[in-house]
Amino acid sequence: MSDRVVTNPAKMAENWRVAMTALMNLFLTTHRTMTEASSIGPTELLIYVTVSVANVQKLMRERAIPQCYAATEILPREWVVPISRNAIATASGLPRETVRRRVAAMIETGMLIEDPRGGVTVPIGVIKDRGYEPLLEAMMTDFARAAEALLRIGVVEIRND
Repeated sequence: MSDRVVTNPAKMAENWRVAMTALMNLFLTTHRTMTEASSIGPTELLIYVTVSVANVQKLMRERAIPQCYAATEILPREWVVPISRNAIATASGLPRETVRRRVAAMIETGMLIEDPRGGVTVPIGVIKDRGYEPLLEAMMTDFARAAEALLRIGVVEIRND
């Protein structure tokens, strides 16, 4: 048996405002942390996060992520999945022309790179090179606060299956 975190729809209906406030506060503090650390605007941040998440999708689909790639070790390029500008626009909800222009500017500044296979990726070693490692602790602290609030009001529960 293992513990699972599940939602409680009845408690969500009873505590909608509190639950949404906890989740939106988590979003805002994460957004602020990332924006301050990267010194980029909200649109660029949305593009950057979309590219970052897309680039690791192949790895994240694995049943067991190899321990050597679970932290900040540089991924071999065969594990990195480039994303097209159209896919960025679709995933982020941004207009295609905005994505095209902003991606071009981000490539120029070195925040993104063209991948020879097509699409774009983040540069190799970006987590360490840009000093993003310490951000995880701050974001996880905010996540823990939100999770604690949601657990306290019963919107999420831990069940032993």
